[in-house]
Amino acid sequence: MKRSFSFILAGLVLAGASFAEDSFFDNYVYQSWNSFGGLKGTTATDVIQTRDGFINIGTYEGLVRFDGLEFTTLRRGKDNNITFASARALLQDIDGNTWVCSNDEGLQMLSHDGNNLSFTTQNGLPNNSVRAIVEDKKQNIWVGTSAGVVCLTHEKHLINPQFEPGTVAKGILCTSLYCDTAGCVWLTTENEKGLFIFINGLFRSVPFMNSFEEYTATAITQDKQGNYWIALGTKGIYQIKNGKATRVLTGTFLDYTATGTIYPAPDGNIWFGTNEGLVAYSGGKFYECRIKGIEGAKINKIICDREGNIWISTDRNGVGKLTQGRFKMVKSSNTTNAIAEGRDGTVWLATDEGVLAYKNGKPFYNRLTDFTKEIRVRHVEIVSNGDILACCYSKPGLIRYNVRSGQIKTWSTDDGLAGNKIRVAIESQPGEIYVGTTNGLSVIHRDGSIKNFRQVNGLTNEYVMCIYKDKNDLFWIGTDGGGVYYMKDETILGRQTSEHGLPGNIIFKICQDKQGSYWISTGTGLARCPSYDSSQQRLPTKFQTVNSVNGLETDSVFQIFFDKMNQAWITSNYGIACAPFEDFVAAAEGTRGKIAIKYYNKNEGFDSDGPTSTSLSMCDRLGRLWFATVDGFAIYDPQKVRANPVLPLVCIETIKIDSVEQKQPTNFIELKPGTKRVEIKYTGLSFNAPEKIKFTHRLTGFEDDFSEASSIRTISYTNLKPGRHTFMVNAINGEGLISPKAETMLFVQKPYFYQTKWFWVLATIAFFGTIVTIFYLKQRRIKLENLRLENLVKKRTKQLEIEKEKSDQLLHAILPHKIANELRDNIHSIGENFSDVTILFSDIQNFTKTSSEHTAEEIAFALNDLFSRFDERAKNMGVEKIKTIGDAYMAGCGLPEPNERHAEIMVKFALGMMEDLAAYNEKAMIKFNIRIGLNSGPANAGVIGKTKFIYDVWGNTVNVASRMESAATPGEIKISEAVYERIKGMSNFNFSEPIECDIKGKGIMTTYDILPGGTK
Repeated sequence: MKRSFSFILAGLVLAGASFAEDSFFDNYVYQSWNSFGGLKGTTATDVIQTRDGFINIGTYEGLVRFDGLEFTTLRRGKDNNITFASARALLQDIDGNTWVCSNDEGLQMLSHDGNNLSFTTQNGLPNNSVRAIVEDKKQNIWVGTSAGVVCLTHEKHLINPQFEPGTVAKGILCTSLYCDTAGCVWLTTENEKGLFIFINGLFRSVPFMNSFEEYTATAITQDKQGNYWIALGTKGIYQIKNGKATRVLTGTFLDYTATGTIYPAPDGNIWFGTNEGLVAYSGGKFYECRIKGIEGAKINKIICDREGNIWISTDRNGVGKLTQGRFKMVKSSNTTNAIAEGRDGTVWLATDEGVLAYKNGKPFYNRLTDFTKEIRVRHVEIVSNGDILACCYSKPGLIRYNVRSGQIKTWSTDDGLAGNKIRVAIESQPGEIYVGTTNGLSVIHRDGSIKNFRQVNGLTNEYVMCIYKDKNDLFWIGTDGGGVYYMKDETILGRQTSEHGLPGNIIFKICQDKQGSYWISTGTGLARCPSYDSSQQRLPTKFQTVNSVNGLETDSVFQIFFDKMNQAWITSNYGIACAPFEDFVAAAEGTRGKIAIKYYNKNEGFDSDGPTSTSLSMCDRLGRLWFATVDGFAIYDPQKVRANPVLPLVCIETIKIDSVEQKQPTNFIELKPGTKRVEIKYTGLSFNAPEKIKFTHRLTGFEDDFSEASSIRTISYTNLKPGRHTFMVNAINGEGLISPKAETMLFVQKPYFYQTKWFWVLATIAFFGTIVTIFYLKQRRIKLENLRLENLVKKRTKQLEIEKEKSDQLLHAILPHKIANELRDNIHSIGENFSDVTILFSDIQNFTKTSSEHTAEEIAFALNDLFSRFDERAKNMGVEKIKTIGDAYMAGCGLPEPNERHAEIMVKFALGMMEDLAAYNEKAMIKFNIRIGLNSGPANAGVIGKTKFIYDVWGNTVNVASRMESAATPGEIKISEAVYERIKGMSNFNFSEPIECDIKGKGIMTTYDILPGGTK
């Protein structure tokens, strides 16, 4: 009895805490930063957001700029052109300049162009302790100090405004300044009746406040309707409407606590910061903030950033941010295992302490909730007539609850069930129930009889985790380690496991999407079974897998389900996440590599330890998502939660050139000749989820396209080539929205003198001039020598003719005939460009090892025998042998004489080489095996050298041909895609399927092998 009373009491407390009238602050998530979170100091005197998107925080340690992840502090230091050590009040004027009011260093304007200005008592300030600052409609800057107020005109002239006679003595202490919509400047001071408005050149007392005998004004603002709200210290809040001041009784501590700041937010809500915490006015009601870290704190300033987040600066708790949460959390000490929606909209929850019921957002109790108190319920199911099935993990086992009559019916092992630990139960047809237990499957018939399926009945794995019935009455039964069983008409049709394509054998959940595809959540990945017709009573034949490789960050997926906005949601050990449904389909089909999955965390309102592996979440009839968690449940309404429409900003923060940071970098940086390294640090400005911001960047002249999105915020480039380079970076926020325009930075890398165009023009002229001169002098010397030796030549003509004939023979032996004829009378360098040739490389397998086992004479004889065969074939086929290097043989076709059939000839020549090798190996003492590679394309060829010269070929085509030979398997002929494209239409060759090869220096290339059999 005592335990029952405790359970009821706990339930009432949970209901009262979670489903009472929603507090305004229930919709917000709070995050704060102080000296333990990166912010220097615990006191934040002021906070503003500047145009560049940064949050700027005033502290006693200086001005702090915050991008959501990192803090950067600006304060007085060596060579930084800053005069303040502390920042008490902040302002950004209409021109984009930031004004910093300090405690004892006066006022400084930080200009965006670096031309900072400082104002102290030496140039007109009443006091160096500056307390408040505001800009009026005429762009005048009003500055309030501890000893008076001054006006700084747009031309930077200081004017001392006067007060109406008899109002104040000289040297008032300003506490706040405010400019209303009409352009009037309001002033509050620490004096009694210290509220003034600047009209017609004078600060005057406010007429409608004259009826108050004593008061101290601490804050003033104007709402969207034009009404004024004034805080009068401990006397509460007053509203000035139609020239009349009326006290506003809020029912909160605003009525007796001093308010130091009032902020009218763009959405119409009004925020009050007091010495004891925060109060919000929304929809005609006042709400006290009871959030830890805000409650009891002295609030100095409140603002709203460009994305709708509320920022507050406090006296001892640093700076904080209130963000609209995306989830409604209902916390409890019990684990929620499953959630289902009844026919009348009631939501039923299976928990470790019984069944809970909610309707219209409020809990209610009935016989089922009373009956299941302190019983662990693993699953709830709604049957066709609206009854509730509750699956218990002990006796009474299965419960059926009639919601109309309140009648309860139970089944356990005493009634014939396979086990009392029931994981799942579903209705197969009216009056018939399939029950999954840890000891097998039970079918409860209409007549009350029960049929069990266990090992002896073909259910080799008896631990049933889930049951799904499709539209053709085929039952999919997921087990704990045994894969999926298929059952029709109480007959097991078969089983499928990882051996049949499933990613894993532990099956958590099974469901279908709108297209009819099946989705199976397993412990090692998510499986999709598309286009399966279960009416044929055959097993599925195809499974597609989605897992961590596709960006899920986990292989263990507890559940996948789909909302009404075409989003797919998953639960896992990582929490809950979603992505567009079509992205999951594309990943499963292999047309998309990575899914841009979005995980939700505490900063977005999901303040939970997450779901369990057995928890069942659901989408209700209104499109709301209910998530079962280990510490209660969470509700997410996609209709109410809109994506962040504000695009993120991106900012380049610092530039380092050879490790030297550039002070105040502009959008144009000139790099000295010899610059080795440029390091760029950038950040993104989006405060809804700053930790999820990613970046994509590009440097023209260095990268062809933008990089893949990454969270890295620093990029380095080394050894930029001379010229102009533009760096561009974009920010992408957690919603996938990209910054409206890329932030850019122009770099101009200056060249050394020898890298300039004119240097190379002059060098080229000098080079060719030298060549021409040398050639001329050489020809002249030869002619003179010929004249001197003319007589001797005549006498030895016959001998010279003989020797010339020998040299011609030798020249034709080592060079192509065309080249030999050209060099016969004058040996000189020759170079030609060929637009299309085919180059062949061959290499003998394990030649080094083979040569070590034989004498040099034997190796030379063997190579001569083999290569002579190749030479003879080359001669007969019109192929030009280029050279041999050891065991390597190089040849080409299409040079030095062009040949349109060069690719076909070279492939036939390669096949012939294989035939020559086979013929050689039949009788050879030393047997060889070779590999051959071919490539086609443009090349350069010519005679290299003047002594011991050779005819050689060079260029990228040659290099790729060599790589084809290196990539070939011994005994095979590998050709590049270029060769394939030239001969693919010919019917006399057999090719392999395309082969992707990682070619050294080239990356992934498509290649083909000439298949055995050669030509058809």
